Amino acid sequence: MKYVVAMAVFVALAWGAVALSGPDRDPRGADDWSPVVYPAQRLPLTFSHANHLKRGTPCAACHADATTSRSAVDNLIPTEVACRACHPIDRAQPEKVVPGAPPARCLACHPGYAPDRAVERVVLVTPPLKFSHAAHIKTPCAGCHGDLSRVDLATRAQLPTMASCLTCHREGTQERRCADCHLAKPGGLLETELPQGRLMPRQTGMGDAHGPGFAKDHRQEAVQVDATCSACHDRSTCIACHNGVTKPEEFHPGNYVLSHAIEARRGTPDCSACHRAQSFCVGCHERSGIGMRGNRGFFGGDPSVAFHPAGWSSSTGGQNRHAGEARRNIGACASCHREDDCVSCHSAEAGALRASPHPRGWRGSARCRALDRGNRRMCLKCHVTQDELGCDWAAR
Repeated sequence: MKYVVAMAVFVALAWGAVALSGPDRDPRGADDWSPVVYPAQRLPLTFSHANHLKRGTPCAACHADATTSRSAVDNLIPTEVACRACHPIDRAQPEKVVPGAPPARCLACHPGYAPDRAVERVVLVTPPLKFSHAAHIKTPCAGCHGDLSRVDLATRAQLPTMASCLTCHREGTQERRCADCHLAKPGGLLETELPQGRLMPRQTGMGDAHGPGFAKDHRQEAVQVDATCSACHDRSTCIACHNGVTKPEEFHPGNYVLSHAIEARRGTPDCSACHRAQSFCVGCHERSGIGMRGNRGFFGGDPSVAFHPAGWSSSTGGQNRHAGEARRNIGACASCHREDDCVSCHSAEAGALRASPHPRGWRGSARCRALDRGNRRMCLKCHVTQDELGCDWAAR
């Protein structure tokens, strides 16, 4: 019975989340409790759980309602009535001392007590959780709250963490359903916008900690068999990002514009999933002065300030090193150049150089035919005259 009721001690005196050190540090080493789940508290008390437990005081003596409590809203803090069972408290005698008896002076438990002002009250904010002590009555209290014999005043540091809950509520006989413990909205999704902040996974017990970079690199967590994404997100959340015009502002880190060139050249992530290269990218580059139009510092006429090295492109043959780069990552070219820049050379229009971007033997090849079947409009960007319509098809 002693172990059963000990669980209530912590809930009675703790709702919060700040990692501690020293004797008040969670002895289980589970420091991942959240200030959103356990809001800030005020405990103006002088009390030692360790001393009471060492004297053999059962937890039920102070927290009598813990064994029947079925809600996290229940106030399990001992009242003065419970304390009077051992302490000869007398409000008419605030300085009362009884030899051989536990302390009875008001100042012994209420630091800063003065007869001319009210005793400072304990303030605990109800946590946004659903929890039943009665349902966990067979669980040793130390398994959820740690060893209180090493703690003086129990604070939110001694409350169960997600990691400690997962020691039982994980695979096997205990099915994990987030809404069993967390508050849910009428539609069934968890309530994540709370007065004390936004609720989001912050521990690694289930591999879904929303740390830095999670917005981009969450595929592995999303495809795992026991993924919990649907507890907070519905399909519209995924579609808005994966199939939307633009990603949320927080998708890219701060000052991303200065480093985006690296990922843009790699194609990771694929910028075109959200941005149109021919409008978004080119428009920004031209406004910044590094595009092909408007005032810019990178002008090919002056080799000392040219963006591309000598021999990059030529109308008379030569190295034309841009060809290899264009085949490797045409997206990098599109960050500055529009299609009409390419068509000015790679086209059959009058006045164009009629330079073919295709390798020898391309016309009529299996690859040529496959691209034609997939998107004929792409071919018509360059092939505009009857003699240029290859692959055995006629203009339609």
